[in-house]
Amino acid sequence: MKNLFKNLNLLFVCTAMIFMYSCQEDEIVSEETSGIELVFTGDRVGNTADAKAGDVKLGANEGKEFEVCDMSLASYAVIEMAGMSYTIDLNVWGDSYKTDLIEVGPGSYEVTSCQLYDGDDNPLYATPTEGSEFARFVDQALPFNVEVENYRKIEYEIDVLCVENFTPPQFGFVFWNVNIKEVKNLCVFANYCEPDTGHQVATLEAFVYPNENETSEADLIWSGFGDGDYNSEDTDNELLCIKLPYDSSIPTDEQSYYIELFVNGVLLEGTMPLDRVDQINEEEGYLHLNEDCEGDYDIFSKTGCETGFAFGNNTFVDLELTNKRWGWANELTNVQDGSYTFDIWAGAGQNNTNNGTLAGVLTVEVSGSDVTVTYDMNQGFTMSETHLYLGDNPPTTIAPGQFGNTHNLENATSDSFSVSYSGDGDFWIVAHAVICE
Repeated sequence: MKNLFKNLNLLFVCTAMIFMYSCQEDEIVSEETSGIELVFTGDRVGNTADAKAGDVKLGANEGKEFEVCDMSLASYAVIEMAGMSYTIDLNVWGDSYKTDLIEVGPGSYEVTSCQLYDGDDNPLYATPTEGSEFARFVDQALPFNVEVENYRKIEYEIDVLCVENFTPPQFGFVFWNVNIKEVKNLCVFANYCEPDTGHQVATLEAFVYPNENETSEADLIWSGFGDGDYNSEDTDNELLCIKLPYDSSIPTDEQSYYIELFVNGVLLEGTMPLDRVDQINEEEGYLHLNEDCEGDYDIFSKTGCETGFAFGNNTFVDLELTNKRWGWANELTNVQDGSYTFDIWAGAGQNNTNNGTLAGVLTVEVSGSDVTVTYDMNQGFTMSETHLYLGDNPPTTIAPGQFGNTHNLENATSDSFSVSYSGDGDFWIVAHAVICE
């Protein structure tokens, strides 16, 4: 019990003497109606006989520092009695606080709640209920009855408590076995050829997996995007540096990773040994690739697959997500329940469908806040991956691996995602696929 009182550092109880009186003891004053008043006085509950010097002395406020549970901060009381709520001002009477008169008719009234507040409407005190953990600290817990007599003003005592807000420390123990992992960088630069403009810097996107048989979303080790745009304010993605974690205790010629590399939307893939990474870094400092130009792809080979997007009303350039990467985002407004279709284009460089191939159709089915998005390929086309962004706000990235919804497929001609949004009829959608012939 001593420890309990010690922990309730700012716990106060305010009690008052019960007394009943009329304006004149033997005279009924007809001008007055029946009513009750509540008087509050008290000390700190945690005080023992040897700690009285720290008691709060109510009514002697000048020059003293107020505490969170100081009775002198109390401004008004809220009393619930017989199903009615009464908000009553408090007044100082000597060393005690007393409510204004509550005028009610004669009878018995059950008090079910009593709380004191400061001038900023912050709760300071409350009377505990019977059976609660704080009921033992008061002489009379809630609820209790008061009796009101005709043409009498009656004062009742009521005990209230103030408990300091306190959260005990919570802790556990965690131990780590430290394993040192190192990371190698393989920085890649690529360009591609246009018939009219010649060599241009290519956009790059890479996905790193343990090996060619483990390429699911759960197996993904690292992904990144580089737009090759040296005029942009974002310098972090101008050159793509692929991160390859490795174990320094194992020879590098015994470690390798499977990499899917999109060069300007065209998929290249291959297994990269770590000793080859060391050789590239020592000799050149980076890997230089050429797409559709004379040059060596090194260990990467073309797959016959390229990137595709569902046609939309905003390009990535329009959204200022890139200065060169092609692709569309669709802003849908005032959407009603039903189906909506969009063409899926592969290889539509510069957002020009004349440069691409119509590869399939995207169907968006809306039912309230639930949306089903289905990719269907035209004859002769399949998909190896699909990525979907759908949300209330515009996309913030053009890297499909960060759209939030990914499926890894094998020669699929159809694929679906079931997603949801706020249901207000407005949303954004970006549908990407790796399309193969």
